Amino acid sequence: MSNTKPIWKKVLYERQPYPDNYTDKKIFLRDLRKNINVRELTFTEAVLGSLLILQEFCNIVTFVSIYFYLLYEWIEPVVLLTCMSVVTTIAFIYYILVFSKNVIHKLGNDLRTIITFIVVGRLFSPVLHTLTDTVSTDTIYTTTFLMMAIHMIFFDYGVGAAIVSNSVSLSTAIFASICLASRLSTAFNAFILMTAAIEMFVLFPILCTALKNPLYFVWILLIIDIYLLVYLSNLALILYMSTVVLISIVCPFLFVYLQKYKETIYGPWDEAVVNDVDSIINNFQIL
Repeated sequence: MSNTKPIWKKVLYERQPYPDNYTDKKIFLRDLRKNINVRELTFTEAVLGSLLILQEFCNIVTFVSIYFYLLYEWIEPVVLLTCMSVVTTIAFIYYILVFSKNVIHKLGNDLRTIITFIVVGRLFSPVLHTLTDTVSTDTIYTTTFLMMAIHMIFFDYGVGAAIVSNSVSLSTAIFASICLASRLSTAFNAFILMTAAIEMFVLFPILCTALKNPLYFVWILLIIDIYLLVYLSNLALILYMSTVVLISIVCPFLFVYLQKYKETIYGPWDEAVVNDVDSIINNFQIL
């Protein structure tokens, strides 16, 4: 009777005269694989992917610019509220007619939500207006910057990553809005700013997700931001344009350039993956 061991096979649930952690040294490096199923993106694809980040950055800049225009009283609050209401109403009607199946039911629920927000917002705007009177303005601005940065980090850009959290992203944006609203001169202005926050950080992403085309929104927001920043601050405009170039051109270029240095390895040390479950069950029953 021969004592020669059979050739080791990398299979599951089959009796072999080898330890469970055994690996044949002759085929250890032979099974090494690099960059399996890796698809290199083009510069155009990388730029289009960065538009989602650029869109949310422009959205934040628009909101902050609205705050400063209200703070310096460069715009009539009633005019601003009217413009925002008209744009939101048009977008809402379009969303209801195009993307909603049960229009009547959806319209009724949304109208109740709008009425509730208007009533509660107007009642609590005096509280929001005086909420942080004892806090310095520098602290408020620093906190706002940090909250908006966290908002961008956790925002849902359509990528299924563990760091994505809609609740954290929305909560930080609303908290930053409350901080800024407390620095305005009147409770009505605070209510308008909170209305803008709801429209831009709650309703606007819903419409963007439904349309799935950020290019048009990015161009609209870019034009609005440039127009607002021209009268606000030349330095802010320069920093804004530099950030836009960084997000939409520099970062995609670096991403595409550094793709050739990416190297992921696969081999016998990886966890086993069961591909044919039925076959495994049949072999297990036979044993």
